[in-house]
Amino acid sequence: MKIAVLLTSLIFNFNAFAEEAFGGPGLTPNWASAQKISVGTSYSKEQKDKNSLVWYSAAGGILTETYYPSIDTPQIKDAQLLITDGKSFFIEEKDLDHKVEVLSPSLIKLINTDKKNRFKIEHIIFTSQDKSVLIDKLRITSNVEGLSFYHLVNSSLQGNSFRDNVNANGDHLEFYEGKTKVHVTSSKGYEKTSAGFVGFSDGFQDLKDNLKMDWSYSSARNGNVAGTGKLKVAPKKGVYDLYLSYSFDQASSLVNIENELAAYENGWREYFSELSIPNVLKNRSEYSKDLYLRSLFVMRALEDKLKPGAMIASLSHPWGQEVKQEENVMHGGYHLIWPRDLFHVSVALLTAGDKHSAYRALRFLKNIQYKSGQWNYAERVIPKFGAFPQNVWTTGKEYWGGLQIDQVGYPVQLFFHLYKKSTTAEKRELLKEFSPMLKAALDFIKYYGPWSAQERWEENFGISPSSFSVAATALILGDEIFPGEYYKKTAMRWLNKPGDNIHTWTFTNAGIYGNGEYYLRVSGCDTYIGTWNPNVDVDCHIANSGERVSQLSILDQGFLKLSLMGLVDANDRRIKNSLNILNQNIRVKTPNGYGWYRYSFDAYGEEKRGRLWPLLSSEHGRYYIQLQKSTGVSKKKEIEDVFDSYLGFSNDGQMLPEQVFEYNGEGTEAATPLAWSHAEYVKLIWSMEENRNITNLLK
Repeated sequence: MKIAVLLTSLIFNFNAFAEEAFGGPGLTPNWASAQKISVGTSYSKEQKDKNSLVWYSAAGGILTETYYPSIDTPQIKDAQLLITDGKSFFIEEKDLDHKVEVLSPSLIKLINTDKKNRFKIEHIIFTSQDKSVLIDKLRITSNVEGLSFYHLVNSSLQGNSFRDNVNANGDHLEFYEGKTKVHVTSSKGYEKTSAGFVGFSDGFQDLKDNLKMDWSYSSARNGNVAGTGKLKVAPKKGVYDLYLSYSFDQASSLVNIENELAAYENGWREYFSELSIPNVLKNRSEYSKDLYLRSLFVMRALEDKLKPGAMIASLSHPWGQEVKQEENVMHGGYHLIWPRDLFHVSVALLTAGDKHSAYRALRFLKNIQYKSGQWNYAERVIPKFGAFPQNVWTTGKEYWGGLQIDQVGYPVQLFFHLYKKSTTAEKRELLKEFSPMLKAALDFIKYYGPWSAQERWEENFGISPSSFSVAATALILGDEIFPGEYYKKTAMRWLNKPGDNIHTWTFTNAGIYGNGEYYLRVSGCDTYIGTWNPNVDVDCHIANSGERVSQLSILDQGFLKLSLMGLVDANDRRIKNSLNILNQNIRVKTPNGYGWYRYSFDAYGEEKRGRLWPLLSSEHGRYYIQLQKSTGVSKKKEIEDVFDSYLGFSNDGQMLPEQVFEYNGEGTEAATPLAWSHAEYVKLIWSMEENRNITNLLK
């Protein structure tokens, strides 16, 4: 027995001082939580040689995915403090009680408190204005004696954790893969450092073992790695201020942390000074105004700095903690650019006074427009020329390659939104630069629409009221640029041709809900050349579940686009009847307000159940504004209910989620913040301000 203990001790002591950590390559890596409480980056008015090229996110009280040098390239998975008294307890920072204080539209404070009130940790995280350095201004309050604090960093360099390396160099940690290097340190240095493989020899495993940092490995190579540094914080009661830095620019040195923080804040103040705050917010709660500014911040912050106009959907990977990374595979998550989301964000920013972002977005769209290739959907062979990719990386490289006819129409509509807000001279320049892009997109819609391989949720083929509305509106607008091309004539035929139009294609008289009369989510979803007959009982495939369900059973609110785009009067009997049935079946009243499911039987969410989508609420609010104008009957309560729901659905960091749970109205582990959700809040506010639906370009 004594020999065994001695042998174990000798082996342990040998390993503790070995150069390379044991346990490589570590556990299979995953992603961090997508329930972000904040995101951020420094404001860059224009592309410069010395812009900071770092973005960060925070979730669960700690730093999570950090991106560099482009907004779609993750480099750090997460970083947090580990706390122990060396004898009775050990706890991770992410398991503390979390609070958030919003300091300004661009800055928050994370406040993490021990449940037994032994200590408190506060973070203010921001980036340098002109250096690629992430800064964590840290305050530790110790209420008891004998506490030790350790900084644990888990990298995910170049978007993948399978080939990372870390060196523990005494006073700093250095992560590297290829040409990417991240230098991590404390303003007071580290008392001790160690490198390790996640799940085996990292700092968490070390402290969990005996509440002491026994290991001091100098390196961990070629795997899922983490670095640990013991902070130089005295084991006494008191308040300790320091900062942690993550430098992607090895030449950078931070001289004055307060100057760096002031520069970060001043940069964003400059941006907000150029924007408008609508009068409709002036007599409302401070929270509603703060959420408006936070929304503008989120949308503008999610634009790449090396590829202007490349605005991603979210700085997150939905359900990231459950998603395993794959070796040699770059997961897109939501840090990709969808033309659809880019449209909504650009229109929201444009309406608030940011013309430059909309212009950059148009240029980005022009650069990614297809020049060649074709889609083969069984009997449907469709040349890609003039269309736009489903989504892309910031480089413009395609990620998913499906055809969405609305994503061909949205760039045309974005052009018109910008065109309407431009001077005569600007209009001439816009037409000169974008006419070829517009002509190619309009021709594509004219010849291959209104059928779509995917409707707006990227799942079902056929004819969809939502996709149709975007495409038809683009054609009608096309006549203003290219008279004689008969774009409008084509759209009006789709809209009104007796017995062969959007209503006869998608409005059923044989439904199973209510009086049986309502718009379907999609028609002709059984085969690529299926007949667009809304009265037949054919099955549609439900993505994310594999279930097949009758097209008559699937409700969604895509039909509202017919009115929101100005194609059908808001008071139309078919619209109102469909809305009635929709609200009876897929609307839910939560403690934070009404919310809507995307569609019946949706399986995109926790436990294979679709949840409520806050972005959908704005469509109802703007529809009621339009209905109010059409009928003269006040819909103030309905509009206010939608407005209030956004305040309720936002989290403590004023981030709006992709989805919320129906039972509590709080965000799920889907993407937060979702730029599209913030765009819808802003569009609703400006529609209330102008007493018209601002997305209607036809009336």
